[in-house]
Amino acid sequence: MNDRDIWLRAVTAVAAEYRALSPALRSRVDEIADSIRRAKGELHRLAEEMRCEEICSSCGGECCVRGKYHVMVIDILVFLAADKPLFEPAFGREACPYLDGSGCMMAPPYRPFNCVTFNCERVEGRWEPERVSEFYRRERELRDLYGAQERLFGNRFMHGLLMGF
Repeated sequence: MNDRDIWLRAVTAVAAEYRALSPALRSRVDEIADSIRRAKGELHRLAEEMRCEEICSSCGGECCVRGKYHVMVIDILVFLAADKPLFEPAFGREACPYLDGSGCMMAPPYRPFNCVTFNCERVEGRWEPERVSEFYRRERELRDLYGAQERLFGNRFMHGLLMGF
């Protein structure tokens, strides 16, 4: 089984489980997913305000090269809860399969946890200590939201989707 087969199998399984949730549980999952999207958007906003995209584009996204295992079950739930179509990863190349010619295939509120919480030294080095503190406070809030989703299912989802299937 190749990466694409594993991806399709995993996404199909997560989507089927999501559709089978009771209305009350699905409502709670959707509520937490909405909070996750907002939290990721805020983390991205903090980086964007410091014009970090200039650094990222100048290095070519070195931190993105090996992102194959970054997408988690919770990230797929965030797409499903928003009724957003899922992207088609480009497996079989050295770069992250979630990148295309214009960058990440996912809008910032839908990107994996690792992708929205990582800042290299060049990025973080531009920030005032207060911004660094705010960023990591928000990262902890996002981690707590992922934990809330995990508790709903009694499962650990903080490992990559491709690693669990």
